[in-house]
Formats: sequence, structure tokens, C-alpha cells
Amino acid sequence: MASPLAQQVEKILAFAVGDFIAKATVKKNCEIIGTTPDNLSSGQLQELASHVEKSVSFFSGKETGTEVADKIRNLVG
Repeated sequence: MASPLAQQVEKILAFAVGDFIAKATVKKNCEIIGTTPDNLSSGQLQELASHVEKSVSFFSGKETGTEVADKIRNLVG
């Protein structure tokens, strides 16, 4: 089960890429930064947001990627 913080990130992402892709994106990008959705902490949000921004920008455009990343950066865990 993903932490409440990871679930918030998934919700933000779901608006841009859909539920399934959102979950996969959170999982993969958590692995890249050395954590899991279960253990994601607020201190890791900046790094996660940077990686997510690249992923979303590739598939949905730079504007969408930046918007999603900004929302993730503004979360409080």
C-alpha cells in the first residue's frame, strides 16, 4: 500500500496521465530516487518531482510536466 504522500502524488499525476500510468510512474520514479511508494517522505518530494517532470514532459508535453512537478513540490507530507 502506497503511503498517503505517494497517494497524493498519484492523484496529481492521474489528472495528466490516468490512474494506471500514475501508479507506475510513482513506483518507477521512487525506485530511481532510492525509495518505494510505501516509504516516500516529504524530504524526497523535490527529487521525485524533478524525475516525474521529465517523465510527464516526454509523454504529455513540457507544460503539463512542469505543472505536475510544481504541484508535487508543493505537497506537505
